Amino acid sequence: MTRFAVIETDSGLTVTAVPPDATVEDVATEQHACIADPGPFESYEDAYDAMLALPDEEEERGAVKE
Repeated sequence: MTRFAVIETDSGLTVTAVPPDATVEDVATEQHACIADPGPFESYEDAYDAMLALPDEEEERGAVKE
């Protein structure tokens, strides 16, 4: 069964599929990415919701959104 995880590439955060015979680390390495949330998530939608819940860089630096 395919699982899903959230990774960060040079383009930003994205949801990626993790095949049953691979690990999140394998997939991230193949895509030259860092793991943002390994999940595992059972659906793309669950992983996408988790991605949206991650703080962005401005929040991490303490910037206030207007």
